[in-house]
Amino acid sequence: MSESQQSQKQPHLLLTMTMIVLETIFTFILKHDRVVGLQAKKFIDQKIAIKINSYLPYFDFYVQFSEHGVLFDTKAPEQMIALDVRTTLMDLIKVFVFGNRRSIKKMRIDGDITLKDEFRDLVLLFSFPKVLSDWKQWLSEPVDEQDVIASKKRIAPLLEKIDQQRSKINTLQVEVKQFKNRIRRMQQKQKKMNIAFSLTIALLIALLVYNWWFA
Repeated sequence: MSESQQSQKQPHLLLTMTMIVLETIFTFILKHDRVVGLQAKKFIDQKIAIKINSYLPYFDFYVQFSEHGVLFDTKAPEQMIALDVRTTLMDLIKVFVFGNRRSIKKMRIDGDITLKDEFRDLVLLFSFPKVLSDWKQWLSEPVDEQDVIASKKRIAPLLEKIDQQRSKINTLQVEVKQFKNRIRRMQQKQKKMNIAFSLTIALLIALLVYNWWFA
């Protein structure tokens, strides 16, 4: 085998090995961490496929959720791509090793708005600090899915996000009500102006007719 063939084969082999390692780690977390399992349930049920593209350095791979776990591959799956994520290798490292929220926000994601938010939450739960904070819960088996007890440290960000969303909804509802009131006032004002304009035109016409008739 020539040196050029070896140099081409080595990066491909390295990438394949990396995919296998990532697949093993993420599937292990998914099957043992109940909070991650609950958050990923929708992704598993719908067999969500995601494309991850790094533009610095350039490479891309595909992630697909299934009942077997998290599958990593360099080839596009048969399943339609639900989310297209563009980021950098450094930001990926910051997200999964340090749980960096800023790097998660910097991700450019194309796809369904709701699914994008759920993906960002799931990515954070897969990060090393989040997984490490609740590893003791892996040792006990819950009776039912509803009986899953997560630590306050892990649930707090989700509750905070829910509160923020509720606050935004309330704010939007107030703004919509104010906007409707403003439209109604404008319509009433426009109606009065139309009546006044019509009366003015009628009066002018009457004056013209009077002047023409009695001139």
